[in-house]
Amino acid sequence: MTADHTEVFERFGIPSQESIYPYAPVFTGLIDGVRVAVKRTHDAEAMGRWVRRLKELGLPVVTPLAGPYEIGDDHWVAYPWVEGRAYDGSERDVAAAGELLGRLHAAGTKEGLGDFGWPDHDEASVQEDVDGLAPYTSRFDEPLRAFMTTTLPAIRDAGLPVAEVSMDYKAVNLVYTGEGPVLVDPDNGERAPRLLDLALAALLFHNDLDGEPARVFTAAEWASFRDGYLRHVELTERERELWPTALLYMMLEWGVWTVINGEWHLDRHARFLTDLLALDLGRYAL
Repeated sequence: MTADHTEVFERFGIPSQESIYPYAPVFTGLIDGVRVAVKRTHDAEAMGRWVRRLKELGLPVVTPLAGPYEIGDDHWVAYPWVEGRAYDGSERDVAAAGELLGRLHAAGTKEGLGDFGWPDHDEASVQEDVDGLAPYTSRFDEPLRAFMTTTLPAIRDAGLPVAEVSMDYKAVNLVYTGEGPVLVDPDNGERAPRLLDLALAALLFHNDLDGEPARVFTAAEWASFRDGYLRHVELTERERELWPTALLYMMLEWGVWTVINGEWHLDRHARFLTDLLALDLGRYAL
């Protein structure tokens, strides 16, 4: 990965190095004596406005120290390095993560991030998903085939409240300090129904961790996360009605993609993916 990012290293003035993160290029270094994390972003100007507004509102989220710079086909930024610890799976950490997501959603939508892109699957792409899942389960074959005519329009056409949301809110993207969790990877942010962002967190919060827990939320963990979230967000009656559909939507879109593209050869990831496939979505009641 080093040879491919020479221009990035030169632009930010950091040493040539390998990525510290296995799933996307992330580099470290010093800028004006401050340790930073250098990474790609998207919708760079709007993203910068969004995270700066969150910071002004007192929310613990990183804001760019340098950039964005257009390098090749991507935009790159440097965020201050956040000193702290990783998520430990405790009830305290789960509840604090739920509270932070609620605060992020309560901030609403003002900064013009790109709108959420609704899928438009044809029969061939649906069959690709069915075939991709075949080594692991056939449980979702019929819901996948019905997605475009049932699950998708039920969510897309419901007029659900939208917010500027992370769309990648999981434990690996948080660093815990003495004051609580800090969102250190906001760069998948979009303007989207907040219910989908909550559903995504419910399903995939433990995805991509290096260690334990190698499973999805238990019912007790979800209750702690949910209760923390609901301290800051009052869901509408329509959102509550559509919650099971939102969970199914995210399972069929993000969950299926995660399973098909997952690192099954790694024990920790295989255990998480197996648990995800076996999940009864009714576990995550509102």
